Amino acid sequence: MNRSRITSAAVGLALLGGLATTQVATAAGAFAYESGAEMTVGLTSGIVYDKNTGKVLGDGIGGTFGNHGPEADTATVTVTAVKNVKFTAKPKVDKGTVKSWNAEKVVIEAELAANGDELEKMDLPASLSGKKQTLRAEIKGLKTDPDTSNNTVTQTYSVDATKPKPTEKPTDKPTDKPTDDPTDKPTGKPSGKPTSKPSEKPTDKPSSKPSATPGDDSSPANTPAPAGGSDKGGGTGGDGSLAQTGGGSHTPQLIGGAGALVVLGGAALVLAKRRKSGQN
Repeated sequence: MNRSRITSAAVGLALLGGLATTQVATAAGAFAYESGAEMTVGLTSGIVYDKNTGKVLGDGIGGTFGNHGPEADTATVTVTAVKNVKFTAKPKVDKGTVKSWNAEKVVIEAELAANGDELEKMDLPASLSGKKQTLRAEIKGLKTDPDTSNNTVTQTYSVDATKPKPTEKPTDKPTDKPTDDPTDKPTGKPSGKPTSKPSEKPTDKPSSKPSATPGDDSSPANTPAPAGGSDKGGGTGGDGSLAQTGGGSHTPQLIGGAGALVVLGGAALVLAKRRKSGQN
């Protein structure tokens, strides 16, 4: 056999032997532990968004988490908006519960089975701003994790989410003002106030009082006239007529009574004179 061929074959076997040894060592390192949990978390590298509003389209920014370890474990996933990202609604998860969320942080808790073949999904509704955005996701379990290199991930997005500025400003401003403005405005205040007050007051007062009083009811019907009233005619005037007293139908009786008194008075005087003369 040619010496050069023998040398080449020896080198080839040595290389193959070394490669086989490396593969075995790698496999042993991957499955060297038999207990604990192997937690992993990830974030999507692409984002579809609305450039006018910065809103992430679809269900939001995507992510995954899971457990590849031999034991089940309770996992807590925390996603933090580091820069130019704002969470806008409650996240959606395939498995687990959203414990809390706000514009800057989301916390998810899930019970992860052992040797998870498929990763659980999470969708984070958000809006973007600026020209570069950064998110950080972290997962922790209660049990020991032999490989913690995949427990934390920081994802940076170079998305130009600056809102477009209007390039053209409206230059045509209305320069013509309406010329049909009312020019006739009232310049003076109404000056016509009533200057004269009513000067005529009622001056005519009733100057005469009623002179006639009802006579039928003012004096008793049988009241005799005062004695001696006939000497002067009972207050008559020059013609000897009685004064107007308002008397009614009883006037003749009163006159008759007065005459009788005069006669009786004269008779009494005559009798008195005779008695006096007889005594003398």
